[in-house]
Amino acid sequence: MKPASQPNSFLLLQNEGYLMQGCFKSSLRILRQAETGERGQFYSACFNYAIGLERLLKILLLLDHWHRGREFPDFETLKQYGGKSGHNLEKLYESARNLFPSYEVEWKPEYEPDSINRDLLTFLSDFANGSRYFNLDSLTGPTQYKDPIQRWEGLLYRVHAEDVRNEKQTPGKPYPNPERMETPKLAAHHVRLILAARQITWRLVQLLLPLFELLIATREQVHKDDLRIGGEEADPSVPYMEEFLDFVCGDKTVILESEDWP
Repeated sequence: MKPASQPNSFLLLQNEGYLMQGCFKSSLRILRQAETGERGQFYSACFNYAIGLERLLKILLLLDHWHRGREFPDFETLKQYGGKSGHNLEKLYESARNLFPSYEVEWKPEYEPDSINRDLLTFLSDFANGSRYFNLDSLTGPTQYKDPIQRWEGLLYRVHAEDVRNEKQTPGKPYPNPERMETPKLAAHHVRLILAARQITWRLVQLLLPLFELLIATREQVHKDDLRIGGEEADPSVPYMEEFLDFVCGDKTVILESEDWP
C-alpha cells in the first residue's frame, strides 16, 4: 500500500471542491432567479450543473478508491465509470449508487427519482456527453442528438404541469413549438418557463441529496483511515468535502423561498 502522503491530494481535492461548488451554485442561482424564458440562461444553467454533477460523482469514486487501496485510480480507470466517453452521467450516477451499501448509507424511498427526475438525469447525461455541441455540430453536418434546449423546455413544461399546476401531463402530449406562437401565447410560454425553472431547482437538489449523504460517509471513512494509519496527530488526507455542498438542503421551502439560497 502507498502511504497517505500522496502529493497534494488535500489541496487538489480542495480546489476541485471549489470548482464543483461554483458550478452548482451558478446553475441553481440562474434557475431560481430566472426572470425571462430566454434560452441563454438555460444553456448556462445546464452546462454548469452537468459539469458540477460529473465532478461530484468522480470525487465520490476517487474517495472510494483512496479508502479501499490508499491510492487513486488512474485516468483510464476513472474514465471507465463514465462509459466510452467518460462523461456519461447516468453510468457515473449508477456507479456512485452502488457504493451505498459499502458505506452503510440508506437509499431512502424519497431518493428514488420519479419519471421527471429520471428524464432530467438522462437529459443532463446526454448534454454532458455531447449534445452541448448540438449547435456547432449541426452547422458542420448531421448530428445524433436532438436540440437540447427544446428537450429542456419540454422538461420545464412537464414540471410546470406537475409542480406548479399540480396536475399530471397527458402522456405523449406534444410540446408546443414557441417559434410558431403568436405574441400572447409566446408571453404565456415564457411565464411557464420562468415558474418551472424555479421549481426545477428543487428537483436538481433532489438528485444531490443522496450523493451528499454518501459524500459525508466516504469522507468520514477516509479520515478514520488517516488516524488509523498515521496516528492521532495525522493530518487529514482529504478535505471535509461535504462543506462544498453547503447549499444542499432537504427542505423545499428553503430552496424556493430563502433570500440567500444558494
